[in-house]
Amino acid sequence: MRKLLFITLFITIAGGVQAQIIWDKPHLAEVKAHLYQPVYSMAYHHLIDGAEEALRQSPPTVMQKNKVAASGDKHDYLSLSRYFWPDPTKSDGLPYINRDGMSNPELERLDRNRLSEMTSAVSTLALAWYFTNEEKYASKAVEMIRTWFINKGTRMNPNMNYAQIVPGQNGDKGRCYGLIDSYAFVEMLDGVQLLASSKAFTSQDQKDLKAWFSRFLEWMLNSDQGREEARQLNNHATAYDVQVIAYAHFTGNRKVMDERLSQFYRKRMLTQIEADGRQPQELRRTLAFGYSQYNLSHIIDLFQIVRHSGCELEGMPLLQKAADFLARYIGKRVDEWPYQQINGWDEKQNALCQDLYRLYLLDNDRADYLRLAKKHVVRHWNDRFFLLYYVPDATDHAFAQAEVQLRYQLQQVDSLRKVQNDRCMMPRSVEKDGSLRMVGIGDWCSGFLSGELWMMYQFTHDPYWREQAVTNTWRLEDNKWNGSSHDLGFMMYDSFGVAYRLTGEQSYRDVVLQAARTLATRYDERVGCIRSWSWGTPDRWKYAVIIDNMMNLELLFEASRLTGDEHYRNIAISHANTTMKNHFRADGSCYHVVDYEPDDGSVIKRITHQGLSDESVWGRGQGWAIYGYTMCYRYTHDPAYLDQARKTVDFWFSQEQMPDDLIPYWDMRDPAIPSAPRDASAAAIIASALYELASYDEEKAELYRKYADKIAHNLESSYQPMPGTAQGFLLLHSTGNYPARDEIDVPINYADYYYLETLLRRAESVK
Repeated sequence: MRKLLFITLFITIAGGVQAQIIWDKPHLAEVKAHLYQPVYSMAYHHLIDGAEEALRQSPPTVMQKNKVAASGDKHDYLSLSRYFWPDPTKSDGLPYINRDGMSNPELERLDRNRLSEMTSAVSTLALAWYFTNEEKYASKAVEMIRTWFINKGTRMNPNMNYAQIVPGQNGDKGRCYGLIDSYAFVEMLDGVQLLASSKAFTSQDQKDLKAWFSRFLEWMLNSDQGREEARQLNNHATAYDVQVIAYAHFTGNRKVMDERLSQFYRKRMLTQIEADGRQPQELRRTLAFGYSQYNLSHIIDLFQIVRHSGCELEGMPLLQKAADFLARYIGKRVDEWPYQQINGWDEKQNALCQDLYRLYLLDNDRADYLRLAKKHVVRHWNDRFFLLYYVPDATDHAFAQAEVQLRYQLQQVDSLRKVQNDRCMMPRSVEKDGSLRMVGIGDWCSGFLSGELWMMYQFTHDPYWREQAVTNTWRLEDNKWNGSSHDLGFMMYDSFGVAYRLTGEQSYRDVVLQAARTLATRYDERVGCIRSWSWGTPDRWKYAVIIDNMMNLELLFEASRLTGDEHYRNIAISHANTTMKNHFRADGSCYHVVDYEPDDGSVIKRITHQGLSDESVWGRGQGWAIYGYTMCYRYTHDPAYLDQARKTVDFWFSQEQMPDDLIPYWDMRDPAIPSAPRDASAAAIIASALYELASYDEEKAELYRKYADKIAHNLESSYQPMPGTAQGFLLLHSTGNYPARDEIDVPINYADYYYLETLLRRAESVK
């Protein structure tokens, strides 16, 4: 297990090409070997898009600004202090006054943004070269480096004498705080280290760039601004030391590295971090959380530099105290933070999650950091963080793959809605000709897309998915009055119910409760069940109840939980008990349909509508039974429901013709087996149920998780379409209504819904 011992530092710098500064070269090599994997693939393609854009970009230079520093030399870097604005009480606005936490857009006109553009482009191009070995990227990166640092006509002077000026003060000279502007050079030098192996970056380039940074380092150490910055007591001093150490590392200045690192714990950490982890100098700011995280991030950068140097550094316990103090507020609202944070709360929360992840890489004993980071980090897969640091697991890759597909599906859906002039149409499956089957909101499958989008948001925390989920969920609102359907649980709980669970917003709750009131009107106490189908003739059925209807009870249980009204719960329990009594065979398998005499509730017949025959084993029906009674146990803790779920599971996995991959045939009694169609939807439903059931059954938990893990793995590895195909669905090979010869061996949205739920439950089960 990788863990630093955190004792006094002793540096040994090897000759030749030096190690990365912050980036981890072995990790980058691992990423390069696995660029085909979904998470890395998405981040990589975004990186290449950025590199291609950088190829078209003219190299930024300090010579492009319209204003010149007070020195009169345009080669001098010039920037404006971020939080200083014109004084509105003065005709000329001078001198500028401070508005802490409020950025002045004037800073965009000077050199700060160009420096940021240059360093970002060099890093992007260097990584693109590393991953592709295409010299065009290295050549462009070197062109930018030469333009900014080396060429006499365009290079920046190696100083920050006019960084973060305050117009009207100090003769328009820079302030010590301006040295924070050059922090971007630190990561850029990681890109430079990668370029050292390219043809474009010559030994002369390396020599010239090291010479520039040697002079810049000397300026930082000996200038008035540098010395003043070194005397600060907050994040500026931390950032100053990190820069000094990084530049000394790059230039081979062992003496400076030794000196600064040996003093860092005493001079920076002990003076800035209290024993309880608070950072008083940062907490007094209007962006107290943000600046506390910012300082923490700099310290982590330093620890990474040390690790990549093969050295050790004192202070990890105190660093972890600072992280612990902030981590207690992850996932909370800004008004729960006891200090000021006037904007940027969500962004800084995410930055802290990334910091915690990096801390875990430094100290694997802190698995709590890993759990917290993975629970709350925004998985915007285009973020460079997922290339540079993150080690994705199978669930990450599955959701990244799902993201590609669902974005594609939403494009297809939007196009068809425009053609059909119906904004409420929802995707259900794929037609025989390969086109997208769209259905109206009254279809029992109408709610699954919204649920998928909410689950994408639940896992990724990416606001894009919340926006899409909100838009598609409200299209279903009129279903809350749809008393003609027994499937309001599928339609409304899997959309509005999931929305309320994730957001707590009253508007979603109101819709859920109205839908429950509407569903309850289909209950007849003489039968003890909610009526399923209202269609059909008396010679076919009088009061049909299908095993699928167990899934709609969740809506009623939730309504009772939210309101305290036992009426809904009693209906759900009555339905579950009656179904348990009449739908199951002695071996634990279930019928699809039970027809009741509505006058007295007696059973007329037990039949199937979607299975092979009345006594066959329809796969999805067994899935509804396992899931339904597991869910009923969740709400009631009635052991009879747990026993029923167990019994059906035991029956299901005793099937002699069960395929090795546990993705069942549509009906386990089909004589066409092994050539019969599979049903990925049944597998996904059962896997999701098994993860929950494992949490209730200690004796069989390991077995249930083993089954679920195998199903999930095989769905991921063998049942997913190629990206950008299958109309954007996530899983292939489901079977809808085989007897009607409809939706056979096609993608179907409820398979996708329960697949994503399976992935979420799997992730939760391993914590």
